[in-house]
Amino acid sequence: MAYTLDIFRFDQATDEVPHRDRVEITELPETVTVLDALEHAKAEIDGSITFRRSCRSAICGSCSMNINGTTGLACKTPVAAVLKSDRSIAIDPMPNFQPMKDVVVHMDPFWDKYTRLKPYLQPKDKDSDHATERRVSPEDMHKLVAVANCVMCATCYALCPVVSVDPAFAGPAAIAYAYRFIEDVRDSKRKERAAQISDDYLWLCAHCYACSYCPKHVDPHDDIIAVKRATIEEGLVDEPGPRHALVVAKTVKQTGMLHETEVIQGTVGRFNIKGLLKVAPFGLRLAMAGKIPPLFLKPVPKVDEIRTIFDTLEAPTLS
Repeated sequence: MAYTLDIFRFDQATDEVPHRDRVEITELPETVTVLDALEHAKAEIDGSITFRRSCRSAICGSCSMNINGTTGLACKTPVAAVLKSDRSIAIDPMPNFQPMKDVVVHMDPFWDKYTRLKPYLQPKDKDSDHATERRVSPEDMHKLVAVANCVMCATCYALCPVVSVDPAFAGPAAIAYAYRFIEDVRDSKRKERAAQISDDYLWLCAHCYACSYCPKHVDPHDDIIAVKRATIEEGLVDEPGPRHALVVAKTVKQTGMLHETEVIQGTVGRFNIKGLLKVAPFGLRLAMAGKIPPLFLKPVPKVDEIRTIFDTLEAPTLS
């Protein structure tokens, strides 16, 4: 049975607004991939259809696009898995990117953020100082295996709601690659790398887990948490983001509950008069609504068990 590719069409060189073309596929079965169907449409029906592709094996990351509202690799997506009830498949460019031609997008913002990380090893000595290659233990290498599987397809970047709100945010892939070098025992620039990714708005991450939808199962979210921890370990705590994380951990460890008043003061800065004045109207509205939390919280029963969890995990907190 036939099915239809509902394709986003746009050429920045000639078009002012995008339009859509519906291309009917009659010669390929549903068992092929979306990329196969696009290749057929371009070769046999309309040669102007434009998309990126290379390996056809989920290795190069080139064919990432939006398929029925979900971003993924076209070469890894079976037609049968995404056919809608009307036997159509909507093909669109990745969100959070500017379309260039059809589903080809400008990747410069994504690559610029990656390049800022200096994504290569920077050891403290020269290669010539070693008679053999620098050895890494299996335990140390195991930490890097997952992120090393990243093919830079930008799926996580396209799905990230923080990037859509603030394009200055580094994005999940860049942060994951920061983790890859921060945790590499051969590298000598741990603090510099942590400072760089922190400057690229690391702490804007809202931990929504959108980036967990990764076609290569890298799951950058856990690496983002690890990078945030690394910035704190390196003493990079003079920003609202790390201060907020530390004061939340501190109040939960002390009382077993979140102490909102303490969190606001600790995040803004206890001696940041200008910052505290900015949040004062919010505090007044809370007071008028009768929602001001008590100044002092009594620890919950069995708070020692909560403190044991912190101690066991060695979670950093404000002293």
